[in-house]
Amino acid sequence: GLAGSVKLGNGVIIGGSASIKDHTTIGDRAVIGAGSGVTGDVEAGKTMLGYPALEARDTLKQWAIMKRLLNESKK
Repeated sequence: GLAGSVKLGNGVIIGGSASIKDHTTIGDRAVIGAGSGVTGDVEAGKTMLGYPALEARDTLKQWAIMKRLLNESKK
């Protein structure tokens, strides 16, 4: 879903069920992961993931840490 006044650069890829806030600019060749929630501008070439959307690498690290913490708490 794209809100009003979203500006998309060339070659942008947006996964299904992603949401992009109004008055946001997505730079050239940026990738928005499925189900992500973009709340601010995205620089060209960046890959964003999660809700709220962060750089994919940071989001994946957060998910890995949370999984580790959950597994440790079950012991």
